[in-house]
Amino acid sequence: MGFITVMPVNMNQAFPDFSRYAVATPQLKAILLLIVSGCFSTAAISADMPAYVSTDELNKQPTEVAHSTAATNLTLAQQANLRNKLYRQALYFYFEGDYNAALSQVSLNRQRFDADTAKSHLFEAGLQVSIGLHHQATETLATFEQALIQQQANDKLAGIEPPTEDKQGNKTATSADELKLIALLQLSEQQIEQGKHSAAQQTLANITQLPASYAEQYQILHQLAYWPASVTPSAKILDESYAGSNQADTELTAKSALSAYVMLNQALQLMQAKDYQRAETLLVRIKNINVAATETNFWQSLFTEKSPQQRAQVSSKNVNKEITDISIMTADELKADKQIQQQAINDYAQLLLAQLYVKQGLYQAAFDQLQDFPEHSPYTESALFLFAFSAQQIKRYDTSLALLDLLKRDYQYSQLGWQSALLISAQIKQQNTLSESLYSYQQAEQLYVEQLADLARFHTDIKQTELTPLLFNSNVNAQTGANGQWLQKALENPELKHDIDTLSELSLLTSSIDRQQQKNAWIKESLTLNKQRQARIIEQQSQTQYPELIQQLTNQKQLLAQMITEAEAQENADIFANDAEQAWLKRVNESENVIKAIRGQRSTEEYQQRLNRVKAVLNWELQQQFPQRLWQHKKLLKQVDQQLVLVSLQQQRFAQLANSQQQTTAFEQRQAQAETRLVTTIQNIAALESSTKAQIQQKISAFVSEQQIQLEQLLLASRHEMAAVLEQMSQPVINGEKL
Repeated sequence: MGFITVMPVNMNQAFPDFSRYAVATPQLKAILLLIVSGCFSTAAISADMPAYVSTDELNKQPTEVAHSTAATNLTLAQQANLRNKLYRQALYFYFEGDYNAALSQVSLNRQRFDADTAKSHLFEAGLQVSIGLHHQATETLATFEQALIQQQANDKLAGIEPPTEDKQGNKTATSADELKLIALLQLSEQQIEQGKHSAAQQTLANITQLPASYAEQYQILHQLAYWPASVTPSAKILDESYAGSNQADTELTAKSALSAYVMLNQALQLMQAKDYQRAETLLVRIKNINVAATETNFWQSLFTEKSPQQRAQVSSKNVNKEITDISIMTADELKADKQIQQQAINDYAQLLLAQLYVKQGLYQAAFDQLQDFPEHSPYTESALFLFAFSAQQIKRYDTSLALLDLLKRDYQYSQLGWQSALLISAQIKQQNTLSESLYSYQQAEQLYVEQLADLARFHTDIKQTELTPLLFNSNVNAQTGANGQWLQKALENPELKHDIDTLSELSLLTSSIDRQQQKNAWIKESLTLNKQRQARIIEQQSQTQYPELIQQLTNQKQLLAQMITEAEAQENADIFANDAEQAWLKRVNESENVIKAIRGQRSTEEYQQRLNRVKAVLNWELQQQFPQRLWQHKKLLKQVDQQLVLVSLQQQRFAQLANSQQQTTAFEQRQAQAETRLVTTIQNIAALESSTKAQIQQKISAFVSEQQIQLEQLLLASRHEMAAVLEQMSQPVINGEKL
């Protein structure tokens, strides 16, 4: 029987699968689309500007242009303050659970406002890890040091002091050295996950010293980067209590789950070196260790990949005020997670201890070690197999047979369950009659034949099935029957699981791009309507004779000004007489002329007196209304002057509107470019989705081939054993013994 092979413990993997020699590192493929949510907006329609503009793809609003222009005129200190405010805007989206919006905000801050600080650079890398863009995160982290140097130079010019500690010893902000350390640690982790162990070793070599709070994370990454070799870390830990923590026999205290993982990895290295005594001492200590709660700071929580379901939960928890720290878990969830971590570490140490005893042939010690192993544990299957094998070796056949039968029934799709069928048959052959042994081997053969048939059906069905139902774990777990069991087992491969998650992300991204295309189509229609409106206005305004209208208003203005001037100079109220009064004045003048003509021919004194009385009354009425009429004409002059200005402005506005056709053309070009980019993005997503589906099919085919090989080998072994039993049964019996 083949021993269970162990693997190093990763701090991000609480329950490592040690039934395989190693877990392949996923080759992550994703594309980064920095499409700002709600990228198009409208502006009010006016006669002198186009109606519709785009805040990102088409044009900036006047206020944004003012901000962009003003940003270049700000002092260095004001620019630093602006960068911090923009960074906090991205943080707001992050804490709201909208990671895509936060990532878009960081990109927008850098492109539009040149606000690329070291913290925002590191924050961008963390966001990329959170949504699964590991390759992009690696590239971002690789350029972090350059961004840090640039920020330090800008802060020095602006007179900004580096972060310090207050009187209580609390940090005012994350220091530049700590930011650089975080970037190096996260860069090495991304390189390890991508299988670039040499690059990770070089990255970790750049760390010369680090605070004790990062020691455990550094040691785990160092172990994984050099695995399976045991290399002493070169970085100096700035804490005396960690001075000798790199040695395997050092008395480590489990301040957190991370320190327990360090100890587990050290025990694994000792087992590989066959230093069983020191490994046993360390595993016994880990088995009985009490792990403290792991303290997760902001950056550690940020650089944790979150599934779409987890990201969806964050926003709802923020709405309900359930978040007690910067992680995505509530206080109860954190407590439950600590208990799971504690149980996982203790169970894994106990199982490794039993494995160590089996390697040394101490089957009784292994049996005793696994007697109290928890029933509900991620390692129950392997513990049962070791327990049954140990019971077999110490001749506890009843216990062994019961455990192997349990494995065979409960783990029908597991290699250990398949091996259990052969071990049962071998034990029956050793203890019982040949006929019972033959029947047992026939059952094992039937099991392998049925599994091979189910596996073939699964492979055929999966080729004909749309992969969309596989996008979410809930759909996978809901599947029942043989196909569901095989699929769940196939998804234990991290590369295949990552491809499924990538396909899910691409599906969500396609939906987002579709919405952007709808907005872009709306913008295109708006531009068309705006262009038609401009043409209609231009046609209407072209029918208005602005020069003639301006000349008429000018003449009217001059006439009114002349009348007012004469009236004020001569105090002549006749100038403002209305039509009726003008008629009376005309009749008075005509009467005076008549009196002058007949004077000397007849007596005109009575007529003259009567005419004088009429003139006096008419003059009195005109003088009474003179101030009001003077004021009215001055007001009318002012109105005519205002009207003249408005007509002149309208003429200028019309000229501008006629010339704004070129500006509309620029908007149309921007919209067409945005449409082209969206179409290209859709095509890229479709190509990546197609290649991802092809890779999923290839990985499933490889999984099926691997399982088929294992089953065929077991089937061949069972048939060989059946042939041996039949051969023994066919031999003649002499004196009660077979020849």
